[in-house]
Amino acid sequence: MASFDTLIQGGTVVDGSGAAAHTADVAIKDGMIAAIGRNLGSATDTVNADGLLVTPGWVDIHTHYDGQATWDPVLTQSVSHGVTTLMMGNCGVGFAPAKPDRHDFLIELMEGVEDIPGVSLRAGLPWAWESFPEYMNVLDGTPRTIDIATQLSHGALRAYVMDKRGADNENATAADIEHMARLTREAMDAGAFGFSSSRTPVHIALDGRPVPGTYAADDELIALARAVKSSGRGLVEIVLAGVAGEDSDGLDREMAMLRRVAEHSGAAVMFLLVQQLGDSTQWRRQLAACDDAAQAGLTLIPQVAGRPISILFCFEGEHPWKFMPSYQEIADLPFDARYARLRDPAFRARLLAEQDPNDQGFSLLYKNPALWDFTYPAGSPINYTPDPTNSVAKIAAREGRSPWEVAYDLLLADNGQSFLMYALTGYADGNTDAVQAMVRHPRSVLGLSDAGAHVRFIADYGVHSYMLSHWVRDHQKDDPRHMPLEFVVKKMTSDNAAVYGMKDRGRLAAGLRADINLIDMARLGSGRPRMVYDLPAAQARLDQSVTGYVATYVQGQAVLRAGVDTGARPGRLVRSR
Repeated sequence: MASFDTLIQGGTVVDGSGAAAHTADVAIKDGMIAAIGRNLGSATDTVNADGLLVTPGWVDIHTHYDGQATWDPVLTQSVSHGVTTLMMGNCGVGFAPAKPDRHDFLIELMEGVEDIPGVSLRAGLPWAWESFPEYMNVLDGTPRTIDIATQLSHGALRAYVMDKRGADNENATAADIEHMARLTREAMDAGAFGFSSSRTPVHIALDGRPVPGTYAADDELIALARAVKSSGRGLVEIVLAGVAGEDSDGLDREMAMLRRVAEHSGAAVMFLLVQQLGDSTQWRRQLAACDDAAQAGLTLIPQVAGRPISILFCFEGEHPWKFMPSYQEIADLPFDARYARLRDPAFRARLLAEQDPNDQGFSLLYKNPALWDFTYPAGSPINYTPDPTNSVAKIAAREGRSPWEVAYDLLLADNGQSFLMYALTGYADGNTDAVQAMVRHPRSVLGLSDAGAHVRFIADYGVHSYMLSHWVRDHQKDDPRHMPLEFVVKKMTSDNAAVYGMKDRGRLAAGLRADINLIDMARLGSGRPRMVYDLPAAQARLDQSVTGYVATYVQGQAVLRAGVDTGARPGRLVRSR
């Protein structure tokens, strides 16, 4: 009789602890890692991993599948890139708790903040819950490919407790705060992993109103953080005012607020940290504030990105002409017909002569004079570290043309399937030195994949694959841009599991879950994104193919082999404990 269910033999084991890679066999029994070593015994299924990396599955702590997870058991965007556990409920937006008359409000809030098509959310969400524990029970009732976990969002909580007053960001009363704190503790006791809030006015619903909680006073935030702390598990995530570059000076005040919340609640507080275009060194002051807080026994956790966060412009998705009057005439045409009109010289001239009539949301970005200084031809596959002299603005200057003309013509290439990359964060200096420094900081955690969100113009859910291919493989060890393999794997696995108190995953060790990736590093790479129409109501999202993942295991079962879904559904909702 075989000793084990599966035996992965002869691979290069990178166990997620930071220890040196070594050749070993990994034995799996009953969904758990039974042993790691050599000559372990026999197995029902033996896998030859010679020449492959054997790593823990990636733990993605920043996704927005809050709606999609209720109808989609696979979550292809993430599992195809090696993610085996993911966290939802970020940035203060979610779908529970939810009174029946607040469904449309929460959908429009999610659509406005995270750019998930409202028509898809309306078609897909079952709304079989009101309370947060009931929402978790719905998630728990679906067999899935990978494990999911969630947090309580301030936007939904405030709208539930305060109704229109909450949606309008009025000040909470003492009774409101007590009620919200009670429901926060209820969510934590049901298995939530924390509470999230957003303070940036860039996060707005479709009607232009900021996320409920954007202007919450300290006493409200502290009370909710105390409710999290009293549960004995989880953390608080806060998106700071200024993170999108709208008020970089205000970020210093925001860091002081984070410290007050941590000090008066005792909770660990996470925030999103990026290098902004307007103040390219401000992130250093934020990291210094984290170090200073640690000296006082407080925990402030910077969540950082592994590459420049980039908006991908294309004529089939998001682009700077989207709100122009002439484009609105063709916006609802099938893409082939739209593309034909865009190529017409007379239509092109008319469109290039127009001004965007809007003054909020993405229109503010498009009216920024620096837009074209940080926008580049994306290439195929996308080059996230482009030559600074090849920006649209620099090309236009060399050619004696308007940057708008250059951008338009670049997007017409390849039958309208080409992309421009606007480096929104992390490339202010024309290099990724700041990104690397943030990732290397000992207090930072790797996140910001935004998987499930911004579906038509951001495809950062493949950042875990990029971390291995770009930072580890594509730079020699004597190159200052190189990051050690063991460090990167630890950052994407055990570090992220530990920050949320998930002690049963994130490392390859006997007695832990058998969540495992088998990776061919030589073949690892992502293709150019393409638009697919597989969201409910046939709505579009960017899909990015990947090669190099030979197999991905969740709780000992192969869920993907060579990129193909095996049909296994061992995943579940993970509850904090």
